Amino acid sequence: MVFALSSLILTNYYLPLSEVLPVLSISECIVIIRKDLKEVEPLIGRLLSLGEEFGRKDSYWSHLKNKEDWEQFIYSFSDGRERAVAERIYCDGRDMGLSLSDDLGSINFDLTKYPNLTAIVHKFDGGWVYEELTFVIKEAKEAANNITRYTWAFNEMLKTFQEQIDLAAVVKQTLNLLKNSDLYKLENGMPIEKEQAQNIHIAQVSNSNIAVNSSNVTQSVDINEQLFEDILKAIDESDIEDKAPLIAATEEMKTANKAGGLGETYKNFINSAASHMTVVAPFIPALTALL
Repeated sequence: MVFALSSLILTNYYLPLSEVLPVLSISECIVIIRKDLKEVEPLIGRLLSLGEEFGRKDSYWSHLKNKEDWEQFIYSFSDGRERAVAERIYCDGRDMGLSLSDDLGSINFDLTKYPNLTAIVHKFDGGWVYEELTFVIKEAKEAANNITRYTWAFNEMLKTFQEQIDLAAVVKQTLNLLKNSDLYKLENGMPIEKEQAQNIHIAQVSNSNIAVNSSNVTQSVDINEQLFEDILKAIDESDIEDKAPLIAATEEMKTANKAGGLGETYKNFINSAASHMTVVAPFIPALTALL
């Protein structure tokens, strides 16, 4: 029995999948996406499914090499260089399938490798997803043409390699979509696009302190000051062990805001709060409005 995932998250515990569900694939079970990635759940689900597909490709590479006529093909070469060129279709294809299967499949549970969305997005930088690999197919075909011999296993490898290139393109597209998500921007201190402000109409109000386009009325509401006080209160009441860096970062923002803008202090605050987003997330929209 082969399992598509090596673990499943239930509430706050990690359990081996074999101890939880007798399922074989993501498509046959309900996958619980990590709570901190809920905002981008559909895209993370897509990456997990792609990882499962790469896992199937990896198994197929092994079958083609060991159970079919691959050896008949590869030992037909008398020229060592041409043999190496043809053999690369298997070597690179198998490595690619195994690597992306492991990297994509562990997104949902390996917090050491993927502590946040930013780590997920940049884990693939410079790897298989961004490589130009079509030349591997072209050169392997040219080598095979020189000995005028194609076998079934070799043809299947060519096909499977191209399929993996196409899957990698979808991974790349998905990672680019994640880079444009609010969660990614939040983690990296980037401005989040603000929603269009709505007009507020107030009618039938008497004896109120609300002033809208009024003259001869004095009204002072220091919303910004209260925002930072609320953040400090939330930090103080949280279960964060070392609160000092986050408090200091908040005070820096408070001071910078009085001087006319948050500037770099906002990014410093986000970096300090990276492991405590559940505490500060409710205040992020208001803070980005001050950028």
